Amino acid sequence: MWALSQISRQSVQERVQASLFLEWQAPQPLSSQKIRHVDERDLEVLVSRFVGEGKAKISFMQFQQGIVKKEVTQHDYNQQLLLHTENTLASVMGASSARLVLSSAIDGRDIALDEIAVLVEDASSHQRTFSQNLLQSAIENASEGISIVDNELKLVAWNKKYIDLFSYPEELIYKGCPIKHLIRYNASRGLCGEGEISRQVEKRLEYLRNGSPHSSERQHPDGQVIRIQGNPLPGGGFVMLFSDVTAYKEAERVLKDTNIDLEAIISERTKKLAKTNADLDIAREKAEQAHIKKSLYLKACSHDLMQPLEAARLFTSALSSQGNLSESQCRQVKNIDHSLKVANDLLADLGEIARIESGNITPHYTTFSINDLFKDLAQEFSASAEEYDVEFRVAYCKAWITSDRNLLRRILQNLIGNAFRYASPGKILLGARIIDKQVSIQVLDNGPGIPLEKQEVVFEQFTQLENNPNHASRGLGLGLNITQSLAQLLGHPLSLKSKEHQGCKFSVAITKAHRQFNIEIEKPVAKIGLKDVTVMCIDNDPDVLNGMIELLGAWHCNVLSADSFEQAKEVFSNHQNDIEILLVDYQLNNNQDGLTLIKQLRDTANHFIPAILITATTESDIEERTQKANVGFMRKLVKPAALRAMMSAMLAKKLQDNYSE
Repeated sequence: MWALSQISRQSVQERVQASLFLEWQAPQPLSSQKIRHVDERDLEVLVSRFVGEGKAKISFMQFQQGIVKKEVTQHDYNQQLLLHTENTLASVMGASSARLVLSSAIDGRDIALDEIAVLVEDASSHQRTFSQNLLQSAIENASEGISIVDNELKLVAWNKKYIDLFSYPEELIYKGCPIKHLIRYNASRGLCGEGEISRQVEKRLEYLRNGSPHSSERQHPDGQVIRIQGNPLPGGGFVMLFSDVTAYKEAERVLKDTNIDLEAIISERTKKLAKTNADLDIAREKAEQAHIKKSLYLKACSHDLMQPLEAARLFTSALSSQGNLSESQCRQVKNIDHSLKVANDLLADLGEIARIESGNITPHYTTFSINDLFKDLAQEFSASAEEYDVEFRVAYCKAWITSDRNLLRRILQNLIGNAFRYASPGKILLGARIIDKQVSIQVLDNGPGIPLEKQEVVFEQFTQLENNPNHASRGLGLGLNITQSLAQLLGHPLSLKSKEHQGCKFSVAITKAHRQFNIEIEKPVAKIGLKDVTVMCIDNDPDVLNGMIELLGAWHCNVLSADSFEQAKEVFSNHQNDIEILLVDYQLNNNQDGLTLIKQLRDTANHFIPAILITATTESDIEERTQKANVGFMRKLVKPAALRAMMSAMLAKKLQDNYSE
C-alpha cells in the first residue's frame, strides 16, 4: 500500500475524504522556479474546459493587454500568468479547487471528468446551501412580512412575520402551496374587500400572472392596517411585502385632527393679527399726524414767538444805548435783555428739534477751507466773550474739508455756546488737528468738566448739569442733543473727553479734502462808524420794525422803514440814492420773502447796496441761499453788537471796493 501510494496520485475524492480526518492546510503556493516552462496556450486550454473557449480566450487576451513582457522578468511573468489562471478558475469552482486543478495540470497529471464533476458539484452545492441559508436568515429577520411565489404561482419562501400578520393555520402554509389558496382564505375572512370571493381571487391572480407591480392597504376587522406591496421577479414569480402600518395610520389621524384644530387656531389668530395690524396702522397714522402737527407747532413757535421777543430785545438795546440811565436802570435793562436772550435760545432749540425730527434737513456737501469757517465763528463769538468773561481764541488751520458748511457751523456754534455758558469765567479754544486723512475740529475749555458717569447722559434731550455756580442754566438741555443729531446726519463722529475740574474737549471728525485753488486775496477792511448812515429796515411785524428803528436811532443812523413788499419798493424808489444798507426780514406779507425783495431792489439801483437778511425761519438751506446772493445773514434774536459789527464791516468793504475801482 505504501509503494502504491508513492507511485500513484491522489484522486479529488480521496483528498476530500482525507480532509475529514486531517486539519486543513492551505495548498502550497505555486512556484515557477520548479517549473521549467509554462505554456500559456496549455493554460488557456485548461481554463476553457471549465469556463468555455470564448470566455477563456477573452480572459487571456485581457491579461496580455495588461502586462508588458519587456518590463518584467520571466519569473515574474510566469507568476502573474499562473495567478491569472487560478483567479479565472476560482470564479467557477472556488479558490482551493482552482489551485488544486492548476497544481495537477502543472505537475503533468490529468484530472478525471468524474473528479471534476464532484469538485464542481461540491462547490455548487456548498454555495447553494450557503445562499439559501443566507436568504432565509435575511427573510426571517426582516421587520415586514415576506412571501415569495414562483412563476407557477406557488409559495416557495416566507417568514414568520407573514404568518403572524394574517394568522394562517399551520396546515395551510407549506412549500409549493398554490397562492390562490391563501388569497381565497383571506377573501373568506373579508380581508380582500367587498364582492364575490372567486372574483376577488381571480383579480389578484391576474395581477400576479401579468407581473404587474401593485401597492395597497388593507384594514382588518380588529383595526389593524396592513400595507401590501408586490413586485415581479426577473425570472418569473413575485415577491410580496406586508407591513403593519397601524401605528402610522393612527399618528396620521391624530395629526390630521391636530392640523384641523391648528388651522382653526391659525385662522382665528390671523384674523386677530390682521385686526391688530389695522389698529396699528391707524395708531401709526395718528402718531405721524400728531408728529407733523407737533413739528408745525414748534416751527410756528420758533418763528411767531420770536417776533415779539425780537422787538422787546431791540427796545431794550435801544434803551441801554441812552446815556441818561441810572446804574439801577442799566442793571434792570441788562437783566431784561438776558431774559429775552434765554427765551430766544429756548425757541431756537425747539425749532431745531422740530426740523431734525421731521426729517426735512438734507445736507448739501461742499468743499471749503476750515479757516473761512473759523473766521465767521470768531467774528460771531468775539462780541460775546466780554459779556461771558471768557478768553476766546481761535487756532486757524489751512486744511480743507467736505461737509455741509451751515450744519457744521451750527454744530460748532452749539459747542462753543455750551462752553461759554459752563466755562465762564475761563478760556475757550477753537482749533483743528490733522490725523492721517481725518481733520478733528475741537472745542476745548478749562471749565468744571463733566464726570465720566455723566458723559453719555449729557447728549440726551432735556439733560442739564448744574456744575457752574457762576451761570445758572435756564435752557431746556437740548443743545448737545441737537449737536449729536446733526453730527450723525452729516456722518461726522462726535466725541467727548473730560475729567471733573479739568475742562472738556469736544471733537468732530471730518474727512480731509483736497484744497480748491480758487484763490482770493482778501484786503484788510477797516471798520467805520454808523453815524449818519442811511439804513432802510423792512419787517412785516410793526413791533420788530419799531424796535429796529429805535436801536438804529440810538446809533445816530438815518432810518427809513417799510412793513410790506410793496411799500419797500415805493420807499426805495424815492430814496435809492441815499440808502447805504438794507436790513430785511425774510418772511414778509403774502408769502413773499426778503431775498427776492433784495434782488429786485438791487436790480433797480444804480450802485451795489449791501444787505443783511434777518430771520427766524427754520428752512435748512437759508444760509446757503443768502451766501450765494451776497447777502449777510443773522438769526433772530439779533445781538446788537453783532449787528453793528456786520453793518460796519459791509459798509467798509463797499467803501474799499469803490475806492479800488
